Amino acid sequence: MSDFVIFGRNPIAEALAAEVPLRRLLLAQGVTGADINAFVQQAKARKIPLQNVPRLELDRLAKTNKHQGVLAFMAQLDYVSCETILTRVEQREPKEKPALILLDGVEDPRNLGAIIRVAEGAGMHGLVITKNRCAEVTPVTIKTAAGAAFHLPIAQVSNLASQIDWLKKRGLWIVGLDERGENTIFEMDAKMPLAIVLGGEGKGLHRLVREKCDFVYNIPMRGQVASLNVSTAAAVVCYEIVRQRRAG
Repeated sequence: MSDFVIFGRNPIAEALAAEVPLRRLLLAQGVTGADINAFVQQAKARKIPLQNVPRLELDRLAKTNKHQGVLAFMAQLDYVSCETILTRVEQREPKEKPALILLDGVEDPRNLGAIIRVAEGAGMHGLVITKNRCAEVTPVTIKTAAGAAFHLPIAQVSNLASQIDWLKKRGLWIVGLDERGENTIFEMDAKMPLAIVLGGEGKGLHRLVREKCDFVYNIPMRGQVASLNVSTAAAVVCYEIVRQRRAG
């Protein structure tokens, strides 16, 4: 796989904290700050090649000037299998029921990044994306996720419907989120082993995926708009799971 860049102070800090193997770290000439000093120290300790370059060079590499004076090269993020995600839950949190987020056609890398950030922040155990009709983890995704992509296990599968069948065999209940769902997410039993399926921007769940869901819930809308952005919907459902599980 070819290298790609990550940029921004939070993503770089999280990559270093997660011991992601960075191949080069670039700093804009004249950039200062306690976090920059920490990056330099960590790069030297881990023998990561370090360069000071003109800010315009970072603009070119990041394809934006919103890099905060720091950029790194790394190999593309490694995806894991759903088997690995569930095994990690069993080994690290044996008393916890799995809670996964599955994406059915989310194509905007910024939406993907926002979903990764909220899923990791809410303590979800993993994210599943598809190889086709879905955004991949890119530098923009990592920047939007503020480094959460280095902590949340992400699986990439060829066929979401087949993966849903496999998850069902492993004991997970499949919950679709759709504005046409008969009941609201507040009627969901979030204490079960769950895989929450979110549809793509403007398209919702594909027919076959929806048919494979054990339950389909909606987020009740009290105002004039009919629906939420997919990343906002992810935040609502993730924290409904947190709320119910904390309540015991």
